[in-house]
Amino acid sequence: MIAYILYLRMRFEIIISYLDYHIIERVIELRAKSKPYVGQVALAHKIGVSEGYMGKIENPKDHAKYNIRMLGRVAIALGLKSYRDLFPDKVYENDLVRVVYEESKSYSSKHKLDKNGKILRRYSPISITPLNEDEIEQWKEGELKYMTVIEK
Repeated sequence: MIAYILYLRMRFEIIISYLDYHIIERVIELRAKSKPYVGQVALAHKIGVSEGYMGKIENPKDHAKYNIRMLGRVAIALGLKSYRDLFPDKVYENDLVRVVYEESKSYSSKHKLDKNGKILRRYSPISITPLNEDEIEQWKEGELKYMTVIEK
């Protein structure tokens, strides 16, 4: 008898500051491409936060974010020459965005790069959409949730 396992990929969306999103994604990218590789645990130790907190920052399902002081320590830990390496080249017009993520089929705790240099991750962003004025007001009033599961 052959057993088949049906793997359902989860999709969910979060609402986040576009700048926070960019910085978190940028640190993940810099870690993944660093030589030698710098894992979450190593970066957590270098910047003086717990391993669990580092995991929360990089998990889009959690609200944890970097603060300015931590970013200074991240820049040093990753050997950056300028803080500009962490920030976008331009000022984003939209403050809040909705990011849709999809769970990957295969996952390793170490962020690996595919042959095209794309980071293989447990949750990959598949779309980013700015919130409209009505949604921003709903967010301010606490009527929108940080995270919503779209499909399981």
